[in-house]
Amino acid sequence: MTFTVAIDGLAGSGKGTLALALADKFNLAYFDTGLLYRGLAYVALDEFGEDFTKTNVINIAKSFRVNTLKESNLRSPILGKYASEIGAIPEVRKILIKIQREFKEKSPSNKGIVVDGRDIGTVIFPNANVKLFISASLEERARRRLRDFLTNDENISYDEVIKQLQKRDQRDKERSVAPLVAAKDAHLIDTTNINKEETLEIASSLVAKKLSD
Repeated sequence: MTFTVAIDGLAGSGKGTLALALADKFNLAYFDTGLLYRGLAYVALDEFGEDFTKTNVINIAKSFRVNTLKESNLRSPILGKYASEIGAIPEVRKILIKIQREFKEKSPSNKGIVVDGRDIGTVIFPNANVKLFISASLEERARRRLRDFLTNDENISYDEVIKQLQKRDQRDKERSVAPLVAAKDAHLIDTTNINKEETLEIASSLVAKKLSD
């Protein structure tokens, strides 16, 4: 059985940074499932503009492969907005489950995998060896997102980031299929008042313990 670390959490909570750090530290393969939804948004906008339909996205998803796109093109705020909307489409989530589970089967690392997203520990890999749910206050997440956007020369205000995160949180938690929720056996880590090194230390101890069992 492939050793699996499932990381879920709120937008801007630091789950992606943590997932990448854990993968590097323990030599595990890493998969950011959010790129699937951002990739679908990228293709939909490119082919149909902002008037793309639910049917358009479902058809794109059926033959979609995220590795055909450059990750650097998928990090803009506008793609985050549409990715969240696309992620609320039940048919799309069902199609992408297969792609996410195939990553485990075809993992380039024989030591295991780290996967982060919104429903990894509850839906995609409910039997994961380690489940983490990462959170932080809305204000702290907005500050982090704003810093990232400014670093990438994105013109956006703090208030606008707050509004985007509020809408995304609501959409993630209230969608009909695989709503964002911590798995019952997930370890909860609030990163509001701790830095990424401290977060990694907490998570690493949990992973190391499971690896040694």
